[in-house]
Amino acid sequence: MGVSNRLAWGCPTKEHLLPHFLEHLGNNHLDIGVGTGFYLTHVPESSLISLMDLNEASLNAASTRAGESKIKHKINHDVFEPYPAALHGQFDSISMFYLLHCLPGNISTKSCVIRNAAQALTDDGTLYGATILGDGVVHNSFGQKLMRIYNQKGIFSNTKDSEEGLTHILSEHFENVKTKVQGTVVMFSASGKK
Repeated sequence: MGVSNRLAWGCPTKEHLLPHFLEHLGNNHLDIGVGTGFYLTHVPESSLISLMDLNEASLNAASTRAGESKIKHKINHDVFEPYPAALHGQFDSISMFYLLHCLPGNISTKSCVIRNAAQALTDDGTLYGATILGDGVVHNSFGQKLMRIYNQKGIFSNTKDSEEGLTHILSEHFENVKTKVQGTVVMFSASGKK
């Protein structure tokens, strides 16, 4: 993660992504698309963390890495599907780091993922994260190669994903949307759910 963030995507983890993760972290937090659990190792011990992923192995690995004592719930769920009613209005913050560019379809088809997450937030909660863009940014040769390989293999689906497209789908569900591009990554936060 560190090598590709710095050299391919131009968005070093410790300088940009980790501070963004911690800035918006609430007391009762849901991490969606947990990856390796890297960010969770930096949360305060007092945080209540829930994890959501379609991959059971990822849930278990992230939970182990973060420390089982920090993890309130592990939720095996498809983000394209509505969340169980028991999750609605439950979380102060929800993170999606490097999730959206891995989901199939174009950016507009991912709007339902944002809608579903918004339903799980408290009224004053924040949805935030980061995603690698394919459109409106200039990838270096390393980034171009990874983009080509990952999109061909179906690991990414982001060749047409743009900051404007992301802002649009976030604005469909939130009053306050902020984005910042660093390298080829857009970091975002959204609050004031509609």
